[in-house]
Amino acid sequence: MDTSAVERLVAEAVAELNLQRSADARIDQDPHALLFGPGGSLDSLGLVQLIAEVENAIEDASGQRVNLADEALLDSAENPFTSIAALCAYLVRVV
Repeated sequence: MDTSAVERLVAEAVAELNLQRSADARIDQDPHALLFGPGGSLDSLGLVQLIAEVENAIEDASGQRVNLADEALLDSAENPFTSIAALCAYLVRVV
């Protein structure tokens, strides 16, 4: 998948997740806004929901399964859940 397709799928997943959240708990669509971790807009449950949305979107669009629910990813120096941009960059490399 190319970068624009991945960015579109992640944006759609974030928009879907935002429909389920209150106005003050919505995820910022800015690609560099913090997602998870200190100062991020997601708690652990929100992260799990985002992971599920993105995994399903990638599989639906490409037929390829991707596993983002990997604890090693959270602990890595290259944590893809710090921002939307980091998540998209990671997905472009693995999908």
